[in-house]
Amino acid sequence: MKKHQFRAILFDLDGTLINSSRDIVTSVNLTLNHFGFNPIDHHKCVGFIGDGIRMLVKRAFAQVLFNDPESDLDAELLNKADIEYRKIYSEHLLDTSLPYPDVNNTLIQLTDLPMAVISNKAFIYTKQILEHFDLVRFFDPILGGDSLYQKKPDQAPLLHVANQYHISPYNCLMVGDSEKDIAAAQAAGMPVCAVTYGMRPKVILEDMNPDFLVDSFPDLLKIIGL
Repeated sequence: MKKHQFRAILFDLDGTLINSSRDIVTSVNLTLNHFGFNPIDHHKCVGFIGDGIRMLVKRAFAQVLFNDPESDLDAELLNKADIEYRKIYSEHLLDTSLPYPDVNNTLIQLTDLPMAVISNKAFIYTKQILEHFDLVRFFDPILGGDSLYQKKPDQAPLLHVANQYHISPYNCLMVGDSEKDIAAAQAAGMPVCAVTYGMRPKVILEDMNPDFLVDSFPDLLKIIGL
């Protein structure tokens, strides 16, 4: 992969641009408490993040009720918990969340390239976080998990952005911290860079054979060739 081939960059949000896990876990545990359940461990809850709000809530409640996050959950309970989580998260999404070190300065150096955000988080929260930290100015488009019919690990959001840019997926770079980002990029025929400082252990990312691994956000500049 030649460095100059990249003509656009697509970013995940949570665990890639923004360190948001504490606020997400806090909101999950406040939701569990609302329904009379005990909190779950931070590390375990972080492992449930990545497939959108509804799946996060489902896994947390299934873990508490059945000690198995993949167990089925009563549909009525899930609907109520989903609604309550969104209410609580909207009040706590900026309590402790912050951009990772040097995100703003690095993005400034990449502004000659079109950049997008593709998150599985609901669009309303994705945009609110980016606006709060004055990062929204760097990205167009911004996609949340509810912006299209499909979300990562489906390739559709990545291809949607590449098509909007009129750029081949091969000439775009997907940057993310999870298996979902890597799988979506590989399905789209798009090079992918996994960041090791996010929500997944490095060994899990390595096992999926991303094109690049970086330990800090500014390391992207070496890959892009700046």
